[in-house]
Amino acid sequence: MISIILHLILPMFFYTTITTILFLCLNLGALEATAMSALLVSPVLYYFYFRDQEDRGVTPAVSLKLHGCLAYILVFGAALCVFGNVIVKAFGLAEMSASYEEAAKFLYSPPFPVQLLASGLMIPIAEELIFRGMVFASLRDRLPFLPSAFLSALLFGLFHGNLPQGVYAFLIGMAVAWLYEVCRTLLAPYLFHVSANLLSLCVVNTAFPGSLFNSENRTVMAVMAAASAAVSAVCAIRIYWKINLKEDIV
Repeated sequence: MISIILHLILPMFFYTTITTILFLCLNLGALEATAMSALLVSPVLYYFYFRDQEDRGVTPAVSLKLHGCLAYILVFGAALCVFGNVIVKAFGLAEMSASYEEAAKFLYSPPFPVQLLASGLMIPIAEELIFRGMVFASLRDRLPFLPSAFLSALLFGLFHGNLPQGVYAFLIGMAVAWLYEVCRTLLAPYLFHVSANLLSLCVVNTAFPGSLFNSENRTVMAVMAAASAAVSAVCAIRIYWKINLKEDIV
């Protein structure tokens, strides 16, 4: 029980506390404070993840081998980003959450390059170390895959603090937990996360994709949902086959 608390509660508390201190003491914006916090806490989180992986007999702690799956991982992330955004729009989740507008203002008010660096590259490092490297991996030591993935994805969704981002983060969380399980390296979910976040930022900050996602045409939304779900499924199947093919060869 103590081990579970250490892996599930302390990393999130540590990350959130450092973010809050930077936000209050340095007069930074919410996104900038979160990004700087990610930069500061990630080496500490990686140290503990490294120790956990040593105890599991896994070396290196983060393998760079993706078995030819890089392109599929990136497309998978982009496709699920589209699917998640369509779901949020189709069910009107943004309109149900008063806190979403506040969160969106903090996320999208900084200059676009800052958004790309912070949300696109830096913050996913800390989030993957916490929610996949420590939370999911710790749960997986004790539970089958599905409950471990569900619980870690649920915590990931709740961590985002509002309904639209929570639902979106839950979908992403389930996918990256599966990627971590199959690819056996934290690099895979990180790259997926980066791809999804970068596309999401481009959608919000550019006119044509943004207007497409805000379409009120149910047929357009249904086609987008079906196409993105199909692409996600194809990528997942290809990743699974490629990983298992490499294992068979070895």
